[in-house]
Amino acid sequence: MLVGRAVIAVKVLEPFEGHNTGDVVLLEDWKAKVLWEEGVVDVIDESDKVIGEIEKLIREEMASEPLVTLPEGLYERTEFYIEYLKRSVKNGDNIDIIDVQMKKLSNLVGKYRKLKEVRFKKILEAVRLRPGSLEILSRLSPEERGLYLDMSRMRRRWLGEER
Repeated sequence: MLVGRAVIAVKVLEPFEGHNTGDVVLLEDWKAKVLWEEGVVDVIDESDKVIGEIEKLIREEMASEPLVTLPEGLYERTEFYIEYLKRSVKNGDNIDIIDVQMKKLSNLVGKYRKLKEVRFKKILEAVRLRPGSLEILSRLSPEERGLYLDMSRMRRRWLGEER
């Protein structure tokens, strides 16, 4: 879901809001998507950068006992580029470019899933040991916070620890 927490680099194809043709600007994910779909901007493919960021986070997460703090907007940026790559593959006309985009898409989806699995296991353990901890909440993305709080409430209810 695109909610404006991630910024996406785009190249302006048609002038808008004081930006000229050829400008490279950063836009909130939802705005980049709308303008890209309308043909006003072209997305600058930074999926390799996102893949590298996720790989680094997976390594850190696996080496670290506590949850690692994620960069703001990582999940949103990842989901944006997954959508971007899917559309690029679907609408592409050059077989070599489609092949490269498919490989990137597969890699990005796989790494994203791995990161979410590793973090989910740690969140489950955090719920078991420290439900409702402010310290743990501070390390979670907004999506993960909801999951952690819901599971913490369920745990407390199940164990009869409700406040």
